Amino acid sequence: MSGVEDCNAPQSPRLAKRALREKLRLAKRRMTEADRREQSDQICLSVLASSIWTEAESILLYSPLGSEVDVNSLIENGLREKKFISLPRYEPSDQSYVPCAIRGDGDVVEGAFGVREPSLECVKIDPSQLDLVIVPGVGFDALGTRLGRGGGHYDRLLRGLTATICGVCFRQQVLPRIPEEAHDIKMDRIATPDGWLVGSPE
Repeated sequence: MSGVEDCNAPQSPRLAKRALREKLRLAKRRMTEADRREQSDQICLSVLASSIWTEAESILLYSPLGSEVDVNSLIENGLREKKFISLPRYEPSDQSYVPCAIRGDGDVVEGAFGVREPSLECVKIDPSQLDLVIVPGVGFDALGTRLGRGGGHYDRLLRGLTATICGVCFRQQVLPRIPEEAHDIKMDRIATPDGWLVGSPE
């Protein structure tokens, strides 16, 4: 399973990551809508069949952008199964994201940076209560390293969690190796349309 080839070398991890992000943006731009939908469906089916999903009671998901794996079916399934579903909400006071509970699509509004997020009426969740966090990213590798958008928001949200952290990505987002920095948070599992890149299927 291989996505975009690793780049040869800017010297610092930060510069190397910047180059990888640009390569991945180009790769995802070449994907068709049908391909995105098919890969998203395969990823969601793998997650739904896994023990990390069936055993989890409190799950943090995300509102997908057009270039990200569409996890709306996981949100719908979780709400239908009476799981405790939350999404990140941006807090401008400290430029951070916090998990907030939702009961349905009516609780989700247009938020920061054009991303749909829980309304201000939705209750914040103590991150220590989460069992599972489903995480998007720009790229992932088989060592569990995640390449984010560069703002560090998810790394701050994930730091110190006891929940299982599961990345989801298209096959075009799988990299041979991602440069690591001290603040990077490793994934416990990574689901792709071709199976589990990290973590065994249970």
